[in-house]
Amino acid sequence: GREGAEMFARKLGVERCLLVQPSGKRGWNGGGGGGHNGEYDSEDCEDESLLGLDEASDNGSRPPPPKDANEALLQGWDINELLNEASELPHERILKFSDLRDQVIHEITNPDKYRGVPVPSLPGFTSLIKGFRRGEMTVLTGPTGSGKTTFLGQASLDLAEQGVNVLWGSFEIKNTRLMHKLLQQYMKDVLPIGLAEREGPMEEKKKMYEALTVLADKFDTLPMYFMKFHGGSDIDDVLDAMEYAAYVHDVEHIILDNMQFMISRDVKKMSSSFDKFDMQDIAIEKFRKFATDYNVHVTLVVHPRKEDEGAKLGISSFYGSAKATQEADTVLILQSDGKRKFVDVKKNRFDGTLGHVPLYFERKSGRYTEDAPAQAPHKTVVPNGVGVKTFNGVGHQKGRAVASCNYSDIRGQHPI
Repeated sequence: GREGAEMFARKLGVERCLLVQPSGKRGWNGGGGGGHNGEYDSEDCEDESLLGLDEASDNGSRPPPPKDANEALLQGWDINELLNEASELPHERILKFSDLRDQVIHEITNPDKYRGVPVPSLPGFTSLIKGFRRGEMTVLTGPTGSGKTTFLGQASLDLAEQGVNVLWGSFEIKNTRLMHKLLQQYMKDVLPIGLAEREGPMEEKKKMYEALTVLADKFDTLPMYFMKFHGGSDIDDVLDAMEYAAYVHDVEHIILDNMQFMISRDVKKMSSSFDKFDMQDIAIEKFRKFATDYNVHVTLVVHPRKEDEGAKLGISSFYGSAKATQEADTVLILQSDGKRKFVDVKKNRFDGTLGHVPLYFERKSGRYTEDAPAQAPHKTVVPNGVGVKTFNGVGHQKGRAVASCNYSDIRGQHPI
């Protein structure tokens, strides 16, 4: 077959050989002389097949292309026409448009089929990045305590609940603490912390404990796996675990949190900051290659450079060289200025869509939502010792109490 032909071509010299790959478009003469001069106009049939309209050729009378010269002679194919289709032996790393023509046209006509796995709990975010696609790498940064792990935990649960096999590599937070956080997000409610020491009827405590075990059983069914690393780790050991998970558990999405903690052990051996950046660049290059070779999505958390507190981060705020943002297909930044929080899409190789989506943290569920919570009615607080002018028990300014001293109302000027 083809493999044998390529092997002999390499022995004889690739530059001296042509490879015959019958397409079936020419050379068939109906089993013996005559016909269409050995050529068929199949463009219309190709275009219809791309749109999902498969059409049988020649009412089933024409056999499939022959696999070798002997079969071509026995079936009555025109050998000269088949030889005219011969081409140079292709290089495994070089393509022509014709090699991917059908795939490109299919992607143009069916764009929705090439979108990634969505994050249902964050629809606005999904509309920006069009989901997480296999074979790509995402890098995420944000200020310390901005909620990067919380954000990725919620996204990983959304993926796992859709049947996507997820692998967590938590190098900063112990797996027990991570699972605690994930359980709360999965339950979407407050966990019964301190249940064993809590006062109350024993029957009620038993019911709460049973509910917790049922939740744990359901969580255990999710296709979610965790690497046994914490703190500084050898990059090759991490890659070995990732390779095993991709092969044995068919993992499709890997989360690594975070880069600085992971390489901290090797960095201690380095003598300068330049060496530290080199170590990080090597690790990022290996993870990028892994995502491509094993067709998995790798999400990597990278801490930002030291910035002024409250300053808005940019694509140049990632710690280290520009390697992280250059290699990544998607660049995300969790922005927080103390008053509001949002996820900022700074790079999107899929379709170039950039923008940001607001995030509101729900303490009860430990999750983010894109919808602003309903605000409580504003209450006026009058400082102690300040007199209040009222008229029939109601303040003069539209029912609000008015201080009798020289206090100015600056509520309209307050940043919140």
